[in-house]
Amino acid sequence: MNNPQETTVSSGIIMNPIGFVRSGFSETRECPKSSRRNPAQSQLEIASPYADALLNITMASHLWVMYWLHHSDGTALVRRARGEEAARGVFASRSPNRPNPIGLSSVELIKRDGNVLTVSGLDCIDGTPILDIKPYVPIEDHQPTAQIAWQP
Repeated sequence: MNNPQETTVSSGIIMNPIGFVRSGFSETRECPKSSRRNPAQSQLEIASPYADALLNITMASHLWVMYWLHHSDGTALVRRARGEEAARGVFASRSPNRPNPIGLSSVELIKRDGNVLTVSGLDCIDGTPILDIKPYVPIEDHQPTAQIAWQP
């Protein structure tokens, strides 16, 4: 790549789950509209080869969980949110049906028991593959001037 503006996208990107969600939701339509609307607890079962990566995870009260929306067909580019009339492109929405169905939720860490994290605020179906977990860092992640036009 001689041109710094040039980008190569590989169709061979491989991601392996580090674990799976246990939420009690068996179908997408059962999930809350957003993670913030789900006070119920879920478990993040982390595969044993990654258990050491959980060292001191309880130092964070909240976590970012990245996951693969494995029921998405990846075909929608424009959609209407539940109960809304205005259409938006999927990159301007939180739709789970997107070209690369990567989900992101900020969750509260309730407890750790070995390789299982109990969290609240997750809107995933049971068996959702977890791609990564990162601590929510308030001073870095909070954007007090952030706005979105469809919310007052």
